[in-house]
Amino acid sequence: MIDLTLSNINLTMYQLNTPLNTPLNTPLNTTHPTIVYKDYLLDPSILDKLPSDGRWQNKKRNVVFYDYTSKLNPYLIFIRDVCSGFLELNDFKHNINKWYMDVIRYQLNNDTKRVSSGLAWHCENDNYPNVITVLLYLTIDEGIKEGNLRYKDKNNNKIVLNIKSGTTVIMDGNVPHKPQDPYGSGKRDLIIVSFEKNKL
Repeated sequence: MIDLTLSNINLTMYQLNTPLNTPLNTPLNTTHPTIVYKDYLLDPSILDKLPSDGRWQNKKRNVVFYDYTSKLNPYLIFIRDVCSGFLELNDFKHNINKWYMDVIRYQLNNDTKRVSSGLAWHCENDNYPNVITVLLYLTIDEGIKEGNLRYKDKNNNKIVLNIKSGTTVIMDGNVPHKPQDPYGSGKRDLIIVSFEKNKL
């Protein structure tokens, strides 16, 4: 692990800790690049360090949006830089200065009815201009049921990608996807960082 100290608080960027004989990444059969990685990039506790400005509420599903026009905050910049570096390592060219971040936390307590994401099938390019995206699934407690991600493959088949704590996904902004609506107990924490792709 590499410890980085920021304002007297240790942030940890995890190196991949999977066994040497385990594939570090799995490309999916999608029309545009989608790659699944099986380990953490960030310490899950970083989500609690992000500025909420009162927007974190005690709801079952909470969402906060940030982008390159947001007031500079060292934690946001740290997350941006880690995700940008990860994309560079995987040869995805992008503009580090044009970024968008969605922070999503489900807090469920013995919920037997599914908690809706409010999302239809969509692509990240529906929301942002021509992006490449990193999805960081920081926490999915064992009590969360069906907190997975669905996506459409090259043949337009709807596939479920099983998600666990630490799953990281690089997804092109043209790939259709939709989260499952979870139920059960616990937290499901996700940070989504999208960058505008460099023009060829």
